[in-house]
Amino acid sequence: MAELELKNVVKNYKLENKTKFTALTDINVSFEKGELVSIIGESGSGKSTLMNIIGGLDSDYSGSIKIDGVDLKSFKDKQLDDYRKKKIGFVFQSFNLIPHLSILDNVTIALTLSNVKESVKNAKAIEILTKLGLKAHIKKKPTQLSGGQKQRVAIARALINNPDIILADEPTGALDSETTSQILDILKNIADNENKLVIMKINLLLWLHTLKKLQKYLQELLKSLMVKL
Repeated sequence: MAELELKNVVKNYKLENKTKFTALTDINVSFEKGELVSIIGESGSGKSTLMNIIGGLDSDYSGSIKIDGVDLKSFKDKQLDDYRKKKIGFVFQSFNLIPHLSILDNVTIALTLSNVKESVKNAKAIEILTKLGLKAHIKKKPTQLSGGQKQRVAIARALINNPDIILADEPTGALDSETTSQILDILKNIADNENKLVIMKINLLLWLHTLKKLQKYLQELLKSLMVKL
């Protein structure tokens, strides 16, 4: 059974002049745990709409979306809240970190509504932040971190509830080529080693630009290695 299955998903918007705009047309796709998936398209192609529907943020669509064989449309409000809180981890391009909180608190805040003890929250957050190479920064504020470090904090926050699915909204959009490569490696590792379904939204033009920058970075790295040899 697929972890996530979309069948005949259609999303329409009603415009002010009462005309209909179709954002998604007959989407049929399924994903398994352990996959790293990219949703690539130009601006306005429906990427955000699809991510919002998968994340349980938009229920106004036709067709079916099944999680472990259960249709999202069958969920009551409380079940949908639990789905968003426990099943899905969100990673945003703009990081969405709270400036006045420490890195540790920015991660544990995702457990605010849980009944987990403070000591357990902190231990869990420190374990994840350590895996992401941020143990030495847990007492710092977001303004003291680089863009790549901020994105790793955002990933840690997404992981704190141990969700089965990670939805990453253009996670490398604000990063340089070297940091982009590092973040992609982290997301790939999460999919491979933690058996989670990771879905990334990527702007097509930005992705092509990033590929060019990555190619340049890899060429420079190769030249450097050849010099050392």
